[in-house]
Order: sequence, then C-alpha cells, then structure tokens
Amino acid sequence: MPSAPPPAAAGPNRTLTIAFESGRRLAPDALRINPAGATLEVDGFFREPLKLTLGQLHLGMIDRGPAKAKGEKGRFPVLRRLTATTVVPREQGIEGWLWTSIGGSALTILGDEDAAPSGALLFTKPLTAEQLKPTMEPKAFEALAARSPLGVPAIPGVLFRAAEPANAETAFRTYGLLRPLTDREVPPTMRRSLPTDRPADPAIQAPTRSSGSVAPPGF
Repeated sequence: MPSAPPPAAAGPNRTLTIAFESGRRLAPDALRINPAGATLEVDGFFREPLKLTLGQLHLGMIDRGPAKAKGEKGRFPVLRRLTATTVVPREQGIEGWLWTSIGGSALTILGDEDAAPSGALLFTKPLTAEQLKPTMEPKAFEALAARSPLGVPAIPGVLFRAAEPANAETAFRTYGLLRPLTDREVPPTMRRSLPTDRPADPAIQAPTRSSGSVAPPGF
C-alpha cells in the first residue's frame, strides 16, 4: 500500500492577511500577500483593492507599542547603514524615525491618524498618481494631492495599526520583508526627530563588542 505523501514544506505558498484595526468587522481593512502579489484594501480610501506585485513591496516593520503614545515618542527608528550587511546599532544613535508623536509622519497613515501606528510598509518605488487614481476614492486622492510636494500625489509607504501584530510580523517575515529600516530607504525629508535623539555614531563601541557596527537581523 503506497504511503501518504509528506506534508508540504512551510513557506509563502498561501495568502497571509495583515488585518488593520480600522474598517469594517465583516470585511476588515487589510494587506493580503500571496505568491502572486498583494492587495491593499482600505474602506473610504480605496474604492477597490489596490493590486501590487511582490516586487513593489520593499520592507515591512512592526512596533508593538500602544495606540496612545504619551509624551515624546517615536516609532520605527531609522538606522545608519555602513555596508550591505552592517548597520550602526540603535543603542549608538539613529538617523530619525518614520513617525513621532510630535511630528507625525511623511507617510500616508491608514485609519486613525491620531493613533500611534504599529505597522509600516515601504514600497520599492513610490506609488504614482497613475497607479493610485483608478483605485482611490476621489476625496482621498484630492487630500493626498494637497499634502504632497508640488501637488503631485505619491505614496512611498503606509503606516497602520495592525489588529494582530504577531501575525503581521509573521507575514512580513515569511515574504522576506521584515528587515532593518536604514537611511538608504528613508531620505532626510521623510524622517522625523525627537529632542532626545542621538545621531548615529559608528565610532562609539558597544560595551560587549569590539566593533561599532553589527549585522542587522536577516543577514
């Protein structure tokens, strides 16, 4: 009698859903990723799902902090990259943040803009007006244009509140998106700062290391 086939190897072979805290209960706003690509669904922002290729997804991050950020807080630190495989450790300073409680963010926030985001998704290249206009709600598109430099709508990335941060982190990791955020991905105009920030200094040595830089997770 032939034996049963072995179980399929674990991997990105099915759709993984990152649900957002915003939106409807029966059909929540979400980022859905599968081997064929991804879709971004946000009620009131997109009138139909925005379809993306996997190549358009560059980096995903999760911060498990609360929605209420008291005082001067930052989310998603921007590290200084030294080489393809090394960055200055966060403890030795940073280049800024994607979001702060006092400066907001240059990225598009999906959902409650007053809540501190717990998820970030950066695109390989900013999504252009030609890509966005067919899928966005007209009012949302106009608001995006009003906030964009020179009035040209573009979305380099989005911030959101993940309904289940652990699941979101797993999805990003499965598709190779969970990587360190560095100054190579975030230009100065997209960074935010706090009065207590210390600039990244590779000359400062960590107490337990002989060098001033480390290989980031995933390398």
